[in-house]
Amino acid sequence: MPLIQELSPHLADLIAAGEVVERPASVAKELVENAIDAGATRIQVEMEHGGISYLRIMDNGCGMAAEDAPIAFRRHATSKLRTEADLSAIGTLGFRGEALAAIAAVSRIDLFTKTKDSLAGQHLHLEAGDILLQEEAGCPDGTTIVIRDLFYNTPARMKFLKKDFTEAGYVTDVVEHAALSHPEIAFTLVRDGKQIFATAGDNKLITPVFSVFGREATANMVEVPAFQRDSLRAWGYITKPHYCRPNRSMQHFFVNGRYIKSRLLQAAVEEAYRNRMITGKYPSCALFLEMPLNLVDVNVHPAKTEVKFAQEKIVFETIYIACKNALEKNDNIPVMQPTATQIPKVIREDHITQEQQKIETVSIPKPVAAKQSPPLEQLFVPRKVSLPANFRPPIIECEEEDEVVSLASPEISIAEKSPGGVQKMPHAVPAMRPEKVETKTESPVEAPQQPEVSMFTAPAKVIGEAFHTYIVAQDEQGLVLVDKHAAHERLLFNQLRVSTHMAQQQLLKPYIAELSAAEFAMLQEHMETIQKIGFDLAPFGENSFAVRAVPAYLDAADTGEVLAEMADKLSASRNPTPDRLDDLIHTVACKAAIKAGKQTSLTELQTLCDRVLGDPEVSACPHGRPVTVRLTKYEIDKLFKRVNQ
Repeated sequence: MPLIQELSPHLADLIAAGEVVERPASVAKELVENAIDAGATRIQVEMEHGGISYLRIMDNGCGMAAEDAPIAFRRHATSKLRTEADLSAIGTLGFRGEALAAIAAVSRIDLFTKTKDSLAGQHLHLEAGDILLQEEAGCPDGTTIVIRDLFYNTPARMKFLKKDFTEAGYVTDVVEHAALSHPEIAFTLVRDGKQIFATAGDNKLITPVFSVFGREATANMVEVPAFQRDSLRAWGYITKPHYCRPNRSMQHFFVNGRYIKSRLLQAAVEEAYRNRMITGKYPSCALFLEMPLNLVDVNVHPAKTEVKFAQEKIVFETIYIACKNALEKNDNIPVMQPTATQIPKVIREDHITQEQQKIETVSIPKPVAAKQSPPLEQLFVPRKVSLPANFRPPIIECEEEDEVVSLASPEISIAEKSPGGVQKMPHAVPAMRPEKVETKTESPVEAPQQPEVSMFTAPAKVIGEAFHTYIVAQDEQGLVLVDKHAAHERLLFNQLRVSTHMAQQQLLKPYIAELSAAEFAMLQEHMETIQKIGFDLAPFGENSFAVRAVPAYLDAADTGEVLAEMADKLSASRNPTPDRLDDLIHTVACKAAIKAGKQTSLTELQTLCDRVLGDPEVSACPHGRPVTVRLTKYEIDKLFKRVNQ
């Protein structure tokens, strides 16, 4: 018996499905892309149970003829490629001819399709890739595909799927990306019988930008006018530097209308923000790059979300300069309360839900062919951008920093007494909005017991503060430097970890936190964990929460940012719940701690110093950075040549 055998067609389809069909969102992506390629002007996506049990994509595109419909489900059957030369100039979203065959191999499918010049349409029913029924049917022009019971014949794949809320969030991301890349198409998304997303298809980019990013973010975005460099052209929207986020989840990049993930484009955008935004924050964007088809390879990944550029240097330059010019030309003033002049007129339409709104504003057409691009010296940048011939675009890694200066916070008391007489760490309340926060003290957090063993033999006397960041104290051995933010953060972190009852502050007016679809789904999935650390929140419209209470130590103004960070940590964490809860507590402690750069009174510094030096567990902040540094008297004497070397 030969050892090498040819796989059966069914097994080959299952293997292909493992590469192409990872989850319901993978199915939605492939079918929505096919609808776009078919020339549709209206696309509707419906799902139930996150798309696992039911997913329907309906479009008004060209449809398929009776003889073409069954062939479409064969492996490597495509209408997009004819010759080998076509591979070097792929202009359509779908082209491999694997998607329908792979999807059919692991689901039950009903296809309804009709061309405009046909009297009747076609209905096909497939199970596990086999066509069980083909008949004429009455149906509208275009194509409707219904996917039922995804992975019903490969149950091992089901255990890798997440909860319905999370899977629905991934499908929502697919529809949002498609709407951003094709503002000329009207998209509708229905989840469990409720319409949650819609765009008008008016060919105005600002319309899907508003639907995806929300009102507040859109009001704080800067338009990137069409900029051409050689044969590349870039345009889109980016956020103002002050409105950056703690993660990159709202960075959307498109090349020739295709949504992609690119470290190169991320680095180009973030380089344009250098010295403009707080370290550890990332801008949001919807950026589009148009380039010759032969300069980009989209056939490097089964999911087609990764591409290769033939000229990375010029791609980096184009995105970087386009964003840099946009930031330089804009005043970048924060928009706190959007007004009629800051956000375009909002109109309601029947096909848009109460939570979804459409913006009527100046049209942002897709850029047409431009004249010869201006020389680099004439661009609106503060200095000439000169990149060496051997330039390699940098890859910017995420690195957490905490040096956030809060100008609105009042003097922070390191230790205060609650009405019940229990000592607790304070919470910062914005001085500009004191009427919106009411502190709840019925269940104060108990102060952690001071350890009996101290790492310092005698108390240290605070003699000052350096740079409004480091406490300078003196004891018998020499000088002790304490990072007050890191120290306060660690004290809060330790205290919150051992607390059984989390103190809350009730908000007189609920805070509406707008999140991305994936962030909303993640918090919804882990609602019980979020409530354990002191949040009281409930869904409010699509991708938003109404927050009625926050942990007592947290500045209420940081609520939205903290929720976004927690969603990001929940998404990345694969650890058990106790470790995950530690991550969330760390986020709250970091935001609630005294900020580096904040002036603090000598009495408060002494109190904090005593607590830190008296607790051996406060040796490093939750990030792992040291809290205290010692400079002995002998080392100081050596510096001044008072002792022998």
